[in-house]
Amino acid sequence: MKTKNLVGMFMLFLLTFTFISCDKENEEGRKITDYKEYVLTVASEMKPGVMWSDGYNYLKEVYPVKKENTEEWEALGYIDGFEFEKGYEYKIRISETSYLDHSMGQPAWTEYDLLEIIYKEKKGSEGLPKHFIPETFYKNKFLPKYRYAVEADNKEVIEEDLNNNSILPLDYHYMLYRGEDISLRWIAIKDDSNTLGPCIIKSENKDPEKMPESYKLLPLEGNVNGFMGWSFLDEEGNETNYPSFDVFVGRTAKSKSFMPSPNTVYLYKDLTEHYKNRFPEAGVKTVVVSYTFGIN
Repeated sequence: MKTKNLVGMFMLFLLTFTFISCDKENEEGRKITDYKEYVLTVASEMKPGVMWSDGYNYLKEVYPVKKENTEEWEALGYIDGFEFEKGYEYKIRISETSYLDHSMGQPAWTEYDLLEIIYKEKKGSEGLPKHFIPETFYKNKFLPKYRYAVEADNKEVIEEDLNNNSILPLDYHYMLYRGEDISLRWIAIKDDSNTLGPCIIKSENKDPEKMPESYKLLPLEGNVNGFMGWSFLDEEGNETNYPSFDVFVGRTAKSKSFMPSPNTVYLYKDLTEHYKNRFPEAGVKTVVVSYTFGIN
């Protein structure tokens, strides 16, 4: 009996100690682990970059910034209280506060707050990189799946040209993201020296019944829930020389989620007239190409 009583008392002590420890931790709540203030130069335009939140990386527009006495631009995802206007370079003072709260899913985080705008000057910032996207984010991902269908008397000459002259380079990584103004944007990266874009995507809704019949030669591989046309604008909103596409937005058939979000875009283009003019002796009847991209 004495042994049982001792065991019971010991267990009661452990439970009491645990409850007290939990209560103490909950009482402590949020802690400030670091605080600093400093001056930043904020560039006159935002760039695509990679931020980390809730356990995963995602693509978004970021502020290129420089700290005092430094020459390299760095990426900063947000500054609370800062209202950015494109075309102006800023010098601002901000605070950087690091927090810790074990009761939260993400216990440690940092917040950046605007303290003062020192000056705002209308000018284009110099020496800006095209993006802040590390190779580790896109390596072995976001490559297009290329398909084509040809109906012609001489298919070989058309197929050879399609293989050698894809409209979109097949060794680039194509990524979509939202701009600070919520507009959909696009960038393609081969490496640090070879980049297409970034571009603003100009989208218009389309009636699926009015899509070219030729697209049926390349059946879609998933469930579609959107039809539109895409053209590409530069950062100033001007037309570019990138080709336009008809676009089907959907989700892959392999998605296991009960209510999966759209995760795939299918870009289609009918090139029949182009190849009739390019190879008039080939007896071209139909040529259509398709590019499939995963949405990051």
